[in-house]
Amino acid sequence: MIDGLCRPEAYPHPVDAVERVETHISWVFLAGEYAYKFKKPLDLGFLDFRERGRRVHYCREELRLNGRLAPDLYLEVVGARCTQEGCRIGPLEDDAEPAVRMRRFPAEAQLDRLLEAGRLDGAALEAFAGALAEFQRSLPSASRKDGYGDAASVARPALANFEAIPADALGAREKASLAELEKWTRARAAALAPRFDARLDAGLVREGHGDLHLSNLVMLDGRIAAFDGIEFDPALRWIDLQSEVAFLLMDLEARGRRDLGWRFYNAWLAAFGDHDGIALLPWYLVYRHLVRAKIAAIRLGQSGVSAREAEQAQQRVARHVRFAAAHAEPATPRLVLMHGASGSGKSYLARRLAPHLPAVWVRSDVERKRLHGLEPTAEASADLGAGLYAAAASARTYTRLAEIARTALSAGCSVVVDAAFLESERREFFLELGLEQGARPVVLACQAPPEVLRRRVATRHGDPSDAGLEVLEAQLARPIAIGPLESRCRMNVDTSGDVDPVALAKRLE
Repeated sequence: MIDGLCRPEAYPHPVDAVERVETHISWVFLAGEYAYKFKKPLDLGFLDFRERGRRVHYCREELRLNGRLAPDLYLEVVGARCTQEGCRIGPLEDDAEPAVRMRRFPAEAQLDRLLEAGRLDGAALEAFAGALAEFQRSLPSASRKDGYGDAASVARPALANFEAIPADALGAREKASLAELEKWTRARAAALAPRFDARLDAGLVREGHGDLHLSNLVMLDGRIAAFDGIEFDPALRWIDLQSEVAFLLMDLEARGRRDLGWRFYNAWLAAFGDHDGIALLPWYLVYRHLVRAKIAAIRLGQSGVSAREAEQAQQRVARHVRFAAAHAEPATPRLVLMHGASGSGKSYLARRLAPHLPAVWVRSDVERKRLHGLEPTAEASADLGAGLYAAAASARTYTRLAEIARTALSAGCSVVVDAAFLESERREFFLELGLEQGARPVVLACQAPPEVLRRRVATRHGDPSDAGLEVLEAQLARPIAIGPLESRCRMNVDTSGDVDPVALAKRLE
């Protein structure tokens, strides 16, 4: 069959030449405008494709699952029939060998290739985060009877990583780190067990992609699409939403673009609103890094590996163990309060600064509307002291910002709280909160001349902020008071021009 499918005449459409690609579980034939993916008839323990009926089932599952996120890529399940005259692709019937027919795309469009070429756009990742959040909202949730996502199901694969990493694949430093990571994993699994179960009960374990990393993402028609999700093991795709997004954050971090990872993560948080799940982010980052370390270690122990491949695998093991250890024992987090009048550029700066710290970015304009069931860019009255901006509504908004900040800081994550913070008492409260959580707090006072503020407020459109010129004038008329804590950790930032977020992040280290 393999030789027959390498011939152009096997396909029901024009084909000049056929290219065959082989993975450890599939054969893929690139023919003309399409790709045909066949499952190898093998049993690897974690999957069993030996029987044709199972291959048919999993081809259909692959089409169903991946068609949700990439309907333009995944087209249909077809069949290959081979006789003495040769092989032909046609409908799936009788004993034809099943295959998934896909729209072919250039390998250069994969996000791992775009990153290597320096052409991966952070704005595209943010747009993908929004699309992913919308997709996830539409998914069914797991329940206790399904057997996915409870505390035991989450802990089991995390602990299995340590059993699967061969000791001889590790250097002395990695062995010591891995031993500490195993202790940390056991302790955190016990401590987080109620939270894992609570999130399952809250419907936050859903049937996702399961393998969301750069090599499984492609830029098509100006937007990112996810492909090659996991079809062979439901337990690997029925996962906590934080586990899903942590995979891509981990991959970008390991490839040296942690800033892009945090642009994606913050955009996803803003779109989905799962800020309570930040408490689990370190757990899932450690888990995802150790899965990658395990895969590299297994590769290191396989026969036929060249000296160069072995060296690269060893480096990957060390790199992922190092990252995992850093997430298990994070540095002292930062609490950054953005402070300033409307139009001062604090949100523009916060959005660009947060990925370089890195930090969770939480914006009052977005959370205020979320509390009232509104989309971030929905228009709402910004009349002074009324509606969403009445005293009670503002107090509720700042309470929610404090809850998110506390969650992030207690997990060891830095956080940028983006709000006007016009009242000194509110800034002092948040600074005290930061100190209570063992963080290093700072107030970034964003300042620009009044004429710059007025011009910005008058000309902005499509922004979550509803403040107009009347609100701005009232803000400018307020006296600025600085409390005792703020006097020790206030940094004035001239935002009348462009501010280098990388340089500012270094100042905050």
